[in-house]
Amino acid sequence: MICVNERKIKIIINGEMEEAKLHLIDSPDRHCCLRIFHNNNQLAESNGIDYFSCFIDLRNQLKDIVFLCKGAKINVFPSAMQRDMGLGITAYETKLGQYGLPENQVHIFDFEDKDVDVTPEEQAKFHYQWFESLGKSN
Repeated sequence: MICVNERKIKIIINGEMEEAKLHLIDSPDRHCCLRIFHNNNQLAESNGIDYFSCFIDLRNQLKDIVFLCKGAKINVFPSAMQRDMGLGITAYETKLGQYGLPENQVHIFDFEDKDVDVTPEEQAKFHYQWFESLGKSN
């Protein structure tokens, strides 16, 4: 059975904070689809193995939009287990030199307005720096 959930998020489009709707669609074969709507118009769609990868793709498609979500924050990235078991809907909010802890888990579509105006590439670079910093803290 296909599961469809709707989630409202905040975005900055044309310099204004607006509301958008996400449709999160997953199927029994673990295929994820993410659609974004603004003013009842579909802006983009992405398909992937988890919602975080779909969200990265949406952000790359809609470079002029700032997503006010935890999943767009420079230091938020899901673990392999979060991506596999939870379809990437949660992630860790990380700090250099500190391991991800349960209390640092966030929902990627929860509101966030700090450190979110970054590209997915900058976010991936920070994730790599964070991972490298763990070896230096031991």
